[in-house]
Amino acid sequence: MKNYQFLLKQNLQDLNPITVGEAECPPGLKTHLDMRTSSVLHYVRKGCGKLQIKDQVYPVHQGQFFLVMIGEIATCISDSDDPWEYQWVGFTGTLSHDFAQLPPVFSLPEEIVERLYDIRQPEENMGMRLASDLMLLHSKLIHPKPRARDYVQQTITYVQTSYMHKLSVTQLAKELGVDRCHLSRVFKEKMHISIQDYILRFRISEAKRYLKYDYSIKETAMLCGFNDPPNFTRFFVREEGITPTQWKSIYVNKLVTDHPFGGDPS
Repeated sequence: MKNYQFLLKQNLQDLNPITVGEAECPPGLKTHLDMRTSSVLHYVRKGCGKLQIKDQVYPVHQGQFFLVMIGEIATCISDSDDPWEYQWVGFTGTLSHDFAQLPPVFSLPEEIVERLYDIRQPEENMGMRLASDLMLLHSKLIHPKPRARDYVQQTITYVQTSYMHKLSVTQLAKELGVDRCHLSRVFKEKMHISIQDYILRFRISEAKRYLKYDYSIKETAMLCGFNDPPNFTRFFVREEGITPTQWKSIYVNKLVTDHPFGGDPS
């Protein structure tokens, strides 16, 4: 199996490629894409397979792209008869959250695909070429933010794509270009909950997903934006009434039946 990646030493603000690689998968290979610290865009060079995110299964064919956003748990399965070969780029940056607007699987016009950098011919400025490709895709695929901004929905989207990082109302307000007090007020008026409590509840809901997949308490705390396991446990008890360990012992037996493809998740 050909499977390799390069680490890129870019430090760009808007769209920053940090890893790039290529994989030639044997028939039926199941690959779990989790614990990601960046969003990852894949391009299927040949063959086909399936992408699973939560309860949704997406068929993916040659020439299509599939996207796994930061913090998502996904599973890829190479087709048994026509196994796939794909390349990927992992990226971060202030504009990376915008890619959450895209469907998990999508196609592009051939004239755009032909302009994208071919990683099979690596060169010294590969990182800058990939950053340029990401900006091209952003300009072609991402809808501009409306002038009449829905700060509540933008806050929800930002939290759901950045919950694994440190978040504050001040940071959110700065990101959205709005006064902190105004943002807090309009959010609570519409959602009937404070932004801080929304962040906490969303993190706990994501934590339960990771626990069901048998992640450790420490791994779950890290993936869900808590600074340490005791802090995570304290907030988990506040929301659920039991500790993460107790919750896991009760619900982990559902793992096999809940798992997207059944059987052993490993």
